[in-house]
Amino acid sequence: MTVRIRWQEPLCTALLATTMIGTCQAPAAAQPAPGSDGYVHVSPDGTVLGADPYYPKDGNGGYDVDKYALALDYSPYSMLLNGKATITATATQDLSRFDLDLRGLTVRSVTVDGVPAAFRRAGEHELVITPRTPLAEGTRFTVVVGYDGRPEPIGTARGRVGWLGTPGDSAVATGQPRSAMTWFPVNGTEVDKATLRVSVTVLDEFSVLGNGLPVSDVPAGFGRHTVTWSEDTALAPSTAMLGIGRWEVERITLPGGRTAINAYHPCAVDKRKIGGQLPEVLEFLTGKFGDYPQSAAGGLFLDRSLGYTHGAQTRPVYGRTATIADLVYATAYQWWGAGVSGKMWRDTLMPESIAQYAVWLWDEAKNGVDLDRRYREMVAKVSGDTGFWAPKITDPGKGTEFAPTTKAVLMVHALRRTIGDDGFFQIMAGFPMINPQGNQNWHDFELYVSAMTQLDLGAFNHAWLDGTVRPPDELLYPGPLRPSR
Repeated sequence: MTVRIRWQEPLCTALLATTMIGTCQAPAAAQPAPGSDGYVHVSPDGTVLGADPYYPKDGNGGYDVDKYALALDYSPYSMLLNGKATITATATQDLSRFDLDLRGLTVRSVTVDGVPAAFRRAGEHELVITPRTPLAEGTRFTVVVGYDGRPEPIGTARGRVGWLGTPGDSAVATGQPRSAMTWFPVNGTEVDKATLRVSVTVLDEFSVLGNGLPVSDVPAGFGRHTVTWSEDTALAPSTAMLGIGRWEVERITLPGGRTAINAYHPCAVDKRKIGGQLPEVLEFLTGKFGDYPQSAAGGLFLDRSLGYTHGAQTRPVYGRTATIADLVYATAYQWWGAGVSGKMWRDTLMPESIAQYAVWLWDEAKNGVDLDRRYREMVAKVSGDTGFWAPKITDPGKGTEFAPTTKAVLMVHALRRTIGDDGFFQIMAGFPMINPQGNQNWHDFELYVSAMTQLDLGAFNHAWLDGTVRPPDELLYPGPLRPSR
């Protein structure tokens, strides 16, 4: 099978259209108002869903970002970062003031369309900007933020996310949620996807890896060079990454002749065997999910433990314990996660569950694993564990977005057996295809599955997605999953 890679961002279809409204528009006669602090979600029917309940101060309304262009200068030995972020956006209302998300770091200057703007810091991560002249709705504008400091990561239940630096060695920006705000000013909501271009000036002995494709590598004075990467397909902030280190870079050929770029920490070169399986994994997953939806492929393999694999768009980041299962998961995440993303963080497990289930599909096809048997054995182990069944898949809770992943993967297999393979694999390929680089939530997914199967899945969804106890046997063991007596 040939891997067909789509190299341009396709147009979104009308079916299950992505919600892109950040805030209610002010009446024409009203005075310009500040954009909202915290992105306000609105459903396609106009119902205001409000800010993200887990991180209500993340993201901002009043504008929509088109592009981030970052010029960074990093000193690995002092671990100091100097940055200039150029952000191109469009006002979605008459705007007197707006916010960006930036955690820590010192802001030195802000301009809007080349004119100095007033700014202040507020709360944990707000950069509040007041342009000299209010912005009219529909105006395209450019913000330039100069900043510096030592970026710090954010602690989560899975491990540290954001900027991870080691003195004199590598610095990596990785993980989710909320990682981007640790190293550049951002509209920190998954629904405001934008392109990303990053130029990093660093000592010659260090190389740089980013999202998308390499653009240039030019001298920048004695013993220094500037490396530029560009991802021209809009990405969600949590799928941005950056790696500065003494990487050993490897280019491998994909089916169809394209090149993938992998990079390895010198103490992680033993992972070349895993990274080298990317062509096989991509070919396998295109057979399940359809054309590869991203502009580039590859990965960054670290010598440190992360506690997670980060499915960064076009260039996942792997910890030192990575296995082929992590490669399959992170590659599947390019369809389910980086491709079609959740709207709020309570939707995390919607794409995550499918990306993780891709590992089951790989084991079934490549290793001859009986997935029904695996499912029954796993259910038997947790059948009486009330703590396992307690989290809602559709609303796991702040800080525990990924905790019920195993329950969610079991749900995917139960769904497959409930609707049959034909319907299941149509959904696995169809949902990302009609939502390219879009955002959907659990309700959207449930509607799509019901429409595709023409089945009443209300009881299944109530028990598995919203349930807090073990599903009843008829929903836990549909069809061939019923244990033999």
